[in-house]
Amino acid sequence: MTQGRVWDRSNQMPPGREFEAYHFVDTTAQPVFYHNHPHYEIFFYLQGHSRIVVEGLDFQPGRGDVLIYPPGIMHRNVHLDTLIPYERFYFFARREFLQSVSALDYDIPGTIEQMTRNDQYCFHVEEEDLKQLIMLTDRVIEASEDQHPAAKLINRSRMTILLIQALSMMTSRGIQPQSEYSRGMSRLIQYINRHAMEPLTLDDLAGAFYVSKYYILREFKRYTGITIHQYLIIRRVLIAQELIRQGVKPKDAGARCGFSDYSSFFRAFKARTGVSPEQYRQSFHHG
Repeated sequence: MTQGRVWDRSNQMPPGREFEAYHFVDTTAQPVFYHNHPHYEIFFYLQGHSRIVVEGLDFQPGRGDVLIYPPGIMHRNVHLDTLIPYERFYFFARREFLQSVSALDYDIPGTIEQMTRNDQYCFHVEEEDLKQLIMLTDRVIEASEDQHPAAKLINRSRMTILLIQALSMMTSRGIQPQSEYSRGMSRLIQYINRHAMEPLTLDDLAGAFYVSKYYILREFKRYTGITIHQYLIIRRVLIAQELIRQGVKPKDAGARCGFSDYSSFFRAFKARTGVSPEQYRQSFHHG
């Protein structure tokens, strides 16, 4: 593959799109903070030297390794050596799209969730399969510029084939974090996740892990790129979204997620999602 086959597209999912595919080579590192998406992401590592943090698990991927991020899963890529070109391709897909192209005997969202159960987010494809997926991805990206209705329908079918082939090529073995440091941070993040709906304080964390709160503050920020307070807000909003989807009233969802009052919940929710809690509820329950 030559540099000409790397398509320069925005690193975001445009509003109203069912899916997007990207293929990038970077020679300069850009800071990527701990974040999540409201859609699925399947990320293929081609070259570079990075650490990838997923829900507190720490991976150092190589060529052919694949990371799967279901909606709401927190992740971050940390460049370790900017002298090595960083190349990857990846897909974004909304749940509604995956459901629409699923079959009775092959539920794509269900397949992804089964694969990522028990914190298994990292998989692998063999070199020949990887080359085939690169070719298919570049074709989807190139064809996405054609907005003719027939061309858009054809490309929708290409994306469906690409996703199904990618999932079927992955092995069932996840790559586990290696360092004791990463295992410690994973335990901390998992502890915060379990207690996110409670009035969790730095003193609580320091006592639970037998370290100073200043150490936790410093190391968490270094590991994730965000503060513990920022992470708690993100996690609580994610939980609130799930509660609202289940039919819980927004005011009750905010209180159950650890927000001290509705106004602080409203501000945090809108900042994270772009809509108010009530607008979010209406989008699922139509009043």
